[in-house]
Amino acid sequence: MIRADIVREIQAQSFQEQFEMLEYLARSLRQQSRAHPPSGTAPRSLAAAAEALRADYQNDPDLTAFTALDCENFHAAR
Repeated sequence: MIRADIVREIQAQSFQEQFEMLEYLARSLRQQSRAHPPSGTAPRSLAAAAEALRADYQNDPDLTAFTALDCENFHAAR
């Protein structure tokens, strides 16, 4: 079925049925968008979050205290 046929079928329904279909589609699209965000969205939002917190990490040594351990061999304690 092509798009024009789908639109024609929807328009043939009562207003109430069209509205219910719209609600169903909106709910379905919201669920899909949560499960599969558009590509590129996460890196941009992570970059924005990192930029927003830059001053905190530069000015608060407690936030970066454990980075002194970064050079230690993680598996050496086994």
